[in-house]
Parts: sequence; C-alpha cells; structure tokens
Amino acid sequence: MPQLIVDIDESLLSEPVLSLLQPIKQLTVTIAATGETALVLGCDEHGVYLRDLGSKAGVTRVDFLDAGLHYRLRTSGKRQGLAKAVGLDKVAASRQLQVLDATAGLGRDAAVLAWLGCEVIMLEQNPVMHALLADGLARGLRDADAEFRQVLLRLQLQLADARQWLSARVKAEVGVPDVVYLDPMFPPRDKSALVKKDMALLHQLLGSEQDLGSLVEAARLVARHRVVLKRPDGKLPADVPAPTMWVGEQPATFAVYVNSSFSSMRQ
Repeated sequence: MPQLIVDIDESLLSEPVLSLLQPIKQLTVTIAATGETALVLGCDEHGVYLRDLGSKAGVTRVDFLDAGLHYRLRTSGKRQGLAKAVGLDKVAASRQLQVLDATAGLGRDAAVLAWLGCEVIMLEQNPVMHALLADGLARGLRDADAEFRQVLLRLQLQLADARQWLSARVKAEVGVPDVVYLDPMFPPRDKSALVKKDMALLHQLLGSEQDLGSLVEAARLVARHRVVLKRPDGKLPADVPAPTMWVGEQPATFAVYVNSSFSSMRQ
C-alpha cells in the first residue's frame, strides 16, 4: 500500500467536504509505505485531487462537468452497452430504475445511468475515494446548468462497504435496488492515456477485488431484477458463477445475472 500524504488548503473547500477529510488526515498516521511510492491528496481551485508523486502524469479528480464525460453522455443510448445491460431497453420511459452502483470508483458509469433516467446510489468504502466523489458531486451541483443539475440530483453517495450494505437488505421489503451494478477494481487494460493514468492511480489506492465471487452472490440475494458485472476482458474468475447472458463487447462487456423479468415495469 502506498503512503498517503494529505496536503489540503482548507480555504479552498466547502465545510461538508472538509468534514470528510478529517478522518483521512488521521489515516495518514497508520498508512506505511512499502516502497518509494506515495500518493498526495491535495486541492486547488478546481477541487480535491489525487496524484502519484512518482509519476509525471497529472492529477486525478472526479469531475462530472468534464467534456469527455459529457461526450459519452450525449452518445449513450438505452439500447447500448451499460444501459442495455442494466435493462433500460426493457423498461417503459415512464418508469425509473433504482440502481445500486456498489463499486462507484470515479462515478462515470453512475453518471451515465443517471443521465439516462436512473436513480443511482453510489457506494464507496475507501474514505479517500469517497472524498473525491463527494467533492466532485458538490462542485457539479454548484456549477452545472439547471438541466444537468437534475441529472446529478439522481446520484446519491454513501460511504459504505458493499457487502455490509447488501447483507443489511437481504430480507428487506423496501429500499431494495432493481439492479446492482458491479465494476470491481482490476489492473487497468485500457490503453487510452487518460483512462490508463486514472485507473492505474486508483489501482494503487484501492487494490484489486480479492473475492469477487462472494460479492456477486451477495448482490444476487438483494437485486430485485438483475446483477450486472462489468468485465472488460469478457472473462470470469473461477469463483464467479456463469451469468444468464453477456451484453456488449470489449472494452465494455457485461455479465448479466437475471433474478426476475422487467414485466411489471413495461408500462
């Protein structure tokens, strides 16, 4: 695990974001470097960022107003990739899917789902990643135009362990998501410079998912309609059961586990 250095100018941040950073400052006492790698959690006029001291790459931050993300939003349809995997092509326009993004990461897939009309709960158990998401969401809500602000209002962020969150809802009657979406951390394979830089940095921070099979099973016990697992390489580890179907193609391939049909949401 790399050493974490917190270098925050508190005058640049809002009080809610500052409160999230207090426990992170305490964490720096207990995180020990195993090599020369160190990550810096800092901030500037554009918000909170993470950067690798040992790399010449730029900073990584959550930016829901990023031009690249908005191009992706404008070109996303309900019969394509992620949207099709979660079942948006099978749901009436008047109905709203409730999606749990149990491994939120940088929040980009959650933003796509919110853009397409879903209500999305984003879970992030790592306090550093959660702070990046909270800051990005707060800045987005502050600076977005009225139309896109309504999209961001469909995103809810929680600092929580996915397995614990799911376990607490196994027998719940309400508050159960229609779909559980999983995009666990794996070593980055995408060759584009931006994604490669961001994902390599997050991999240092978060590490890889070590027990994907149990996470998928926990999700299947809770999801009302389906569980969607993103696997860019289209392959599953030995401990993960075979899906009901595959949707999409590399680099966006999704294993879909169907619990029940969307028949009740087609009108």
